[in-house]
Amino acid sequence: MILTTRLSFFLLAVSVCCSCNNQTGEPKTQPGKASAFNCYNYINKKDTVILKTILVGGFITGTLVYNFYEKDKSQGTIQGQMKGDLLIADYTFNSEGIQSKRQIAFKKMGDKFIEGYGEAEDRNGKMAFKNLDSLNFDHTTILNKVDCK
Repeated sequence: MILTTRLSFFLLAVSVCCSCNNQTGEPKTQPGKASAFNCYNYINKKDTVILKTILVGGFITGTLVYNFYEKDKSQGTIQGQMKGDLLIADYTFNSEGIQSKRQIAFKKMGDKFIEGYGEAEDRNGKMAFKNLDSLNFDHTTILNKVDCK
């Protein structure tokens, strides 16, 4: 129920964001303030990761797609928040027709996000990191900020 409500709110926020037609050509955000809607991607040969986020009332929600060559594609929604320079979120996704949920972590470094990896355990049907302080951010999958399409 809560997930459905949050997802509905996210979709409404995205619809409002995308349907605003700026006829003047002026920026839609106030000077000095970052846009609340951001897009990031990783592309390496046939592998892609696409992250779209929107800040809503202190929480970050959005979509995340993993499409690695010769592996199952997964796509779904994220809901979480920034804790310092870490985006900690729940990723609810579908892969091969099965819905799953797991915790994700991305470290913000400038205009990039680097995904964190670490030991995880099942907590009430959701895979969650055992210890956020011991996550490894040495992975080569770096998501760069891009224009949202």
